[in-house]
Amino acid sequence: MKRYHSPYHCHKKKTTIRTEPTALSWLLLASAWIIVILFGLYLCLILRTSQRKTEQTAAAFVFAVQTQTTQPDQPPKIQTTCKTSKIPAIHSLRSDKPTILIYHTHTTEAYTQTAEDPYRENGKWRTKDPTKNIVAVGEVLKDIIERDYGFQVIHDTTDHEPPKLSTAYERSLVTMQRYHEEYPSIVLFIDLHRDAYMSDTAPCDYLTINGTETARLMLVVGKGEKYDDKPYYASNITFAERITDYLNTIDGKLCRPVHTKTGRYNQHVAPNCILIEVGHNANTLKQAKAAMPYLAESIAYSFSHKSIALSDWLPN
Repeated sequence: MKRYHSPYHCHKKKTTIRTEPTALSWLLLASAWIIVILFGLYLCLILRTSQRKTEQTAAAFVFAVQTQTTQPDQPPKIQTTCKTSKIPAIHSLRSDKPTILIYHTHTTEAYTQTAEDPYRENGKWRTKDPTKNIVAVGEVLKDIIERDYGFQVIHDTTDHEPPKLSTAYERSLVTMQRYHEEYPSIVLFIDLHRDAYMSDTAPCDYLTINGTETARLMLVVGKGEKYDDKPYYASNITFAERITDYLNTIDGKLCRPVHTKTGRYNQHVAPNCILIEVGHNANTLKQAKAAMPYLAESIAYSFSHKSIALSDWLPN
């Protein structure tokens, strides 16, 4: 009789051979993971650098479009509060000796009072409080010129008005001459004023720059027609016009045309003496201070734009 074998009986049991990983295999696996991680970091670095360059390019493009749109035919605008590397002013102005003097012939001139800047009057639109009158504006100008442009500035806060306002220029002349003799390094003299509208219903006269209300400026140059000792008219008018022109590249209404008058205004002492009116009594102290970054910028630009010629130092 023939026998048949069951398939269950002929099934052979499989055996699995396990091999333990060697040190070499662990090293290869770790190396592979390190390569993957480094490659991932490299990709992230490339993407981040590309994004940064794109943002910088976009910002530069926006600034260029804004500049061309607002000032199509004007010299390139140098941003306010830029540092000394931005404007190549003459090196003689950047030294450990004072090169600029700011003073005030009419020291108590003040602005329209506000809730933010109230003061005790000692006359119509006048106060002896140096934190609320034209002295406070001069202090802002000094700080910006020194901080952002590296010039050494003296800010004299002497009250030249007593005992009589009409003779204040006689006393401010003494102050100015004293600094001129003590510091021959001074090459710019600024008599900072607040203009007078002479009306109880003065108009609201300001402009808005970068969202900030800003007082308008005006430079005054004297001819000294009634004096034997004449001002340095050619130097002063040239410098005043240069400042005015630059201010009006920032905004066409920021600075009024240079105003020439028959007086002398201490401008016979040295070349580059200017009288600057910062707003008038209808403006606020805040509006006046807001104009100082632009005035500081224009002063730095004016000295860098043209070297001081020998003729600028000679009286007319």
